[in-house]
Amino acid sequence: MLYSSIALYAQKRVACIGDSITKGLGLKKENKTYPQQLQELLGSNFNVQNFGFSGATLLSKGHKPYVETQEYKQALAFHPDIAIIALGVNDTDPRNWPNYGDEFEQDYSTLISNLRKSNPDVSIYICTLTPIFSGHTRFLSGTRDWHQAITALIPKIAKNNQVKLININEQLKSRIDLFEDNIHPNVEGATIIAKQVNQAIQGIVQPLSVKANFGDHMVLQRNRENPILGKASCNTKIALKFDHKTYHTQSDENGDWSILLPQRSAGGPYDIQIQTEHEELKIKDILFGDVYLASGQSNMAFELKNVRGGDSLIQMNAPKVRLFKNNNFVQTNPTSWDLNTLEKINKLDFFSGNWTLPTQENKANFSAIAYAFALQVSSRTNIPIGIVELDVPGSNTESWIDRTTLEQNNLLASYIHSWRKSDFIQDFCRNRSDQNLALSSAKYQRHPYEPAYNFEAGISHWLHTQFTAVLWYQGESNAHNIELHELLFKTLVSSWRQNFKQDLPFYYVQLSSIERPSWPRFRDSQRKLNTELENTYMAVSSDVGDLSDVHPKNKIIIGNRLANLALAHEYKFKINADYPTFDHYTIKNNMIKVYFKNCKSLKTNNNQPLQGFTMIDEKGYTLQPGKISIQKNCVSIDLPSDKIITEIRYAYSPYSTANLQNEAEVPASTCSFKIY
Repeated sequence: MLYSSIALYAQKRVACIGDSITKGLGLKKENKTYPQQLQELLGSNFNVQNFGFSGATLLSKGHKPYVETQEYKQALAFHPDIAIIALGVNDTDPRNWPNYGDEFEQDYSTLISNLRKSNPDVSIYICTLTPIFSGHTRFLSGTRDWHQAITALIPKIAKNNQVKLININEQLKSRIDLFEDNIHPNVEGATIIAKQVNQAIQGIVQPLSVKANFGDHMVLQRNRENPILGKASCNTKIALKFDHKTYHTQSDENGDWSILLPQRSAGGPYDIQIQTEHEELKIKDILFGDVYLASGQSNMAFELKNVRGGDSLIQMNAPKVRLFKNNNFVQTNPTSWDLNTLEKINKLDFFSGNWTLPTQENKANFSAIAYAFALQVSSRTNIPIGIVELDVPGSNTESWIDRTTLEQNNLLASYIHSWRKSDFIQDFCRNRSDQNLALSSAKYQRHPYEPAYNFEAGISHWLHTQFTAVLWYQGESNAHNIELHELLFKTLVSSWRQNFKQDLPFYYVQLSSIERPSWPRFRDSQRKLNTELENTYMAVSSDVGDLSDVHPKNKIIIGNRLANLALAHEYKFKINADYPTFDHYTIKNNMIKVYFKNCKSLKTNNNQPLQGFTMIDEKGYTLQPGKISIQKNCVSIDLPSDKIITEIRYAYSPYSTANLQNEAEVPASTCSFKIY
């Protein structure tokens, strides 16, 4: 193929070099490959040519080396002014990386060098790999790990060869809906690639802005540096004025900018003024205090206006509390969502909100537990409290964990792409999502119950925010598989700490009591998790449950219990906020003495007769204790003379009337222990 036309050479020649993703394999619409869409974006001053070859490897000894293709020869003969290279995905094949991976850097450098020989003035851009999702047949047999290895190499290759890097992965890694076969993007995916490449070539022109989680009335974390992030046109000088000082930065090639504010003690209000040469914006009424993230499912989302005693808190002034409610675009009610809703959810446009003052209306519609927590902590400490509510009724633990972490675990990676048919997902979540998504024909239609969704749509936007701690109330949608939840909860805690780059304390609520048979063992599992995970603190709620309602109305007391835990552990108040729980036992004269920790003395609620203890004999039968009594931090139980008792349980009924508490009226946790 010859490119001798004077008209062509008057244009800037753009060579798109790559594999089937560049070629456009599987795209169902004409003229919608990423190079064709790039041509439309760049306009008539550019001549974009597609030199993609399906199956091509970057490795010269790979099973289909790009350097041996006719497309490679044509690309060199084109003498491009601009070359876009997107290779490496096929090098994750077991025929390639295990054998020749050590030659990847030199082969990439050779390709770059040869393009420069064809035109010494060529501008070369290399692209990060597009994602490969867990549903790919080779994902767990090496492709996942080799993809990560190549991904880590490409920025190094760009730097060492002095070429520019285009991150086409960032906007695609959360969009499994665009990859029907888990490896090739559809037309919309090709559009995203084309826009990223166009922005790299022509630059970005956009208004000055800050990220949506900054705004008037916000609270920034005291005693820490806080980044302020936003967007502007690329390579624009930014000036930020704060507390009589000016801080300077410049937006990068993607238009992103960040300025780090110095530490401040609790107080305010402050204003921030941000300027470019031609634009200005202002953020007003900023406080420095403690910021908490309140997340989970419907019991965290349950609004203050609907709980017992909520009216009194709505009427009460709270001058040092600020609220950020992430509103759900649509509720996961038993209805079919329309096509517009389905499209917005695929685009991750599910949460929206802003910082607000605690007006009566804002308080009424806010999480009752989160608001009660914030009010009590601010009242006791006199420190401004910012509370960020980010929850989805019915959501499961998987939906709040980032995709990379899920895919790193072989068990979780085996089902997260097929979650709507997997027994690992609770049937409620599968059935409700089927109702919501009934009108969708997409293979990977997104949903807030999908693994990784709520992280990608919500949590990811807050990763640069400094938080004091996390408040968590979730588990109802994972109570069908206790062992899986144990893995998931540990994974969630560690992944959030890693993603936030903060050793975040977790204050979480143990499931309440209701007539659901798995819940006692689930509550006991949550207690054990509390002992296994450092810097986690659990509030008991089984004493204020409801026999048939999964949403008990007595929520303020749970918010207060979480607040007391934070006051004790974050603020070092001399209060006993931890629940009494089993410590050890002794047996003598046919009597077992069960000792509890986190208490000086035990008592019952309203001094009623002690309830909630049961015994299990050697045949598995449940027995009620005979004589039972309390002495200080010990419960004494007479053992039957004609039975061998192998286990003691407390509060092990699904709906529990157990009433043991410590001297601070903190209820004891559901627990069980073996007798040997």
